[in-house]
Amino acid sequence: MKPATAFLSLTCLLAACVKIDGGAVEISWVVRSKTGSAITDCGCASPKIAKVRLKLVGMGGAIDGATPCDGQAQCDFPCGRQTGATAFDIQETHGTERYAVSVVALGADGSELSEVMTPAPILREVVRGQPTEVESMQLVADCATECLMNSSGVCASP
Repeated sequence: MKPATAFLSLTCLLAACVKIDGGAVEISWVVRSKTGSAITDCGCASPKIAKVRLKLVGMGGAIDGATPCDGQAQCDFPCGRQTGATAFDIQETHGTERYAVSVVALGADGSELSEVMTPAPILREVVRGQPTEVESMQLVADCATECLMNSSGVCASP
């Protein structure tokens, strides 16, 4: 193998590496109406949901009260994506330590939408180098008046 080819291959491999300074937290969500119908377009929720923010609060031991997602753009995800994951930089838990994992709906201006109901926090361990998966969370909002409930009972853009 030529030195230039070997160097290029090594560079590609190094660029694919993920820096690991802790564990990651992966979430997913769905948006439903108060009657249980799916809202497939986050813009059809009332109020419109632009992003979903992951909230983590440390419980117990050395992480008690820690909020690793506060002010971190990596914890805000476009609503329509319906999934998101942090980098591997969430401090790992030990023994009885846990993170309370929850989500908050955000408007286009970044403000929290208190009108959108979210589930209670779920306690999870975080392991270094591993993703911590959380069950799909359900956000509940009204169907916006400019959207229509189709024959399948889905609130969507006309």
